[in-house]
Amino acid sequence: MTARLQLKREDLERIHRQAEAEYPAECCGILTVGAASDLSRVHPCGNIQGRLHHEDPAQYPREPRIAYFIDPKEQFDIISAAERSGGRVSGFYHSHIDCEAYFSDEDKERAMAWDEPAYADAVYFVVSVFAGKIRGSGKAFGWQSESRDFSEVESEIFE
Repeated sequence: MTARLQLKREDLERIHRQAEAEYPAECCGILTVGAASDLSRVHPCGNIQGRLHHEDPAQYPREPRIAYFIDPKEQFDIISAAERSGGRVSGFYHSHIDCEAYFSDEDKERAMAWDEPAYADAVYFVVSVFAGKIRGSGKAFGWQSESRDFSEVESEIFE
């Protein structure tokens, strides 16, 4: 199965608004699907990278302008709620600040658990924010088992 992002336009716009509002820090969030739908739902999350960097810059050297970290409890609560209702994680999203949307080496490293992705069917959606304004709609990336790497995948936006 090839991963792809399916999102309502209003949810895409919600991600865009979050990315602009949180600029110049990266925004982040989780995408889930219900038991009976392939349309992803958006769960905005707080980026705690700034706090982590301030408290322990040796362990967390990156600032929130170039990194994000979802609070583990928030992530657990969102994923658990989705799974309890018969759904699952369909992806994660974040913004890139003053650069194009791409799947960075850091993004890949964070998505992996050993030599496989932690969520093999998940889509990783990246939006680009320049000077506080979204540029483009964003790009989705998914794991390709044949190449054992991530590549850009289809995004479907529904009205």
